[in-house]
Formats: sequence, C-alpha cells, structure tokens
Amino acid sequence: MTVTVLTVDDEPLALRRLELILKKVPDVEHVGSAASCREAIAKIVELEPDIVLLDIKMRDGTGFDVLHQLPETLHTGVVFTTAFDHFAVRAFEENAIDYILKPVELPRLQAAIERSCIKLEAADTRAQMEQMRAVIEDLRAGFHSQEAGASRADLWLRGTAGALTCIQRTDIEMLTAEDDYVRLHTASTSYLIRGSIKAAQVDLDLSEQDFARVHRRALVRRSAIASVRKSAETGVRVILRNGTEVPSGRVYAKKLLRTLPIVR
Repeated sequence: MTVTVLTVDDEPLALRRLELILKKVPDVEHVGSAASCREAIAKIVELEPDIVLLDIKMRDGTGFDVLHQLPETLHTGVVFTTAFDHFAVRAFEENAIDYILKPVELPRLQAAIERSCIKLEAADTRAQMEQMRAVIEDLRAGFHSQEAGASRADLWLRGTAGALTCIQRTDIEMLTAEDDYVRLHTASTSYLIRGSIKAAQVDLDLSEQDFARVHRRALVRRSAIASVRKSAETGVRVILRNGTEVPSGRVYAKKLLRTLPIVR
C-alpha cells in the first residue's frame, strides 16, 4: 500500500528537505507541497492525502488554523513539524499527537509516518479524528492566547540533549554557525541548537532591525556592537561591547556600515 503525503512549510528549503527525505521512505508518494495556510487548505481538500506534514508557524497563520478550516469529513493523518515551540511540543507529548522537531531526520520521519498509518487503519478512526480535532482546538486557542498575552521576551530552546531551556530573547547577543548547528551567545553562556543561522533568525523572530549579518557564519545584535575596525592585516572586524571580535566579510561590512547612524 502506497501512502500519499503532502508537505506544508513556508520555508522553501524546508520543503525541499522534506521532499528529498520522503524519496527515501518506502511506499510513500509525495503528492505535493504548500507554502502557506491558504494554499495548504486548498491542496488538502483537493488531493486528500493520507498524511500531511504540517508546519506550525507560518507567515499567514498556523498549522492549527489550517486544520480548523478543513471539512470534518476529511480523515487525514497529521504530523506537525516544529523547531522551538515548547508549548506545542509539551501539548503533543501529553495528547499523543505526533510531531517532528526540525531539522527533520529520516528515521524520525519514517517512524511518524508509520504511526500515523496505524492510527488511520484503526477501527475507531472516526473517534480518533474527533478526539484529535478537540485537542487541536485547545492547542489553537492556547497558541494564539500565548502569542497575544505572553511576553515575547521568553524563548524556550530545545538543546541537542533534548532539554528545554528558557532564556530571554533580549539576552541574545550573537549567533554563530558551527557545521549543522547554531550557537546562541549571551553575556554569560551559550546554547547549541540544530539548524542554520537563516532558519534560526526566522524561528526565533530576530528582526533585521535588531540584528545584522556581519559574516556568513555570524549574526550580531546591533546594540551589542561597540565599533567596526578595518586594517590591512586583519580586514574588517566587528568589536562587541564585551570585547569579542568578529571578522566581517567585505559585502556584509558594507551593508552593515550603510545601516549605522554615522555622524560625520
């Protein structure tokens, strides 16, 4: 039996990664992808896939909003994909709704698809779908309530060892790339998370107004910059207020200097 899968994510690279991984999963057919909530709803209704790999945070809404607007007659398995959403992860663990932490890896994806297929084949599929919809409504309400009422300063990180750690968003001074990981630097310590700087900037909601890319492997908080220096020996270097020196590429340095409020 071939299982049809639709992927939903507003990041093109994430969609491409899912597509490539799905090709390695036996008896799975990738029937399409969607890059927004609106597109996801239309394609799920049109294609009626067996399983949807659904991102939580998207630019025009959430994965919860997508499911809220689907017809109740649709019996589609759902596997959420998420990066740093501690609220959703905790809720999924408590309610046995499947999820995958980004970046998605083949063994975890294959296991999630297999579990979804088992649930869909169960005799009480209708009851399971009704239960899932009830849980999703609670998650959706809680998610939007949290987004509206909770402080945007709180940031929960899932580290490489699986532990959840809460830090203040305003404490982040710099992000640096380390192979397949990103290191978040604060004044007192650092945290290692999976992914790229570009993905982390989006997932952590670090705006270009507050952060500047000074190197392909470094993103720094603008208010943490003490000076920008250039010499024939070392090239352009960005000096942070804590004394850290970060080398800057020529193109990145020019872009940074154009955005600094320089008094002449």
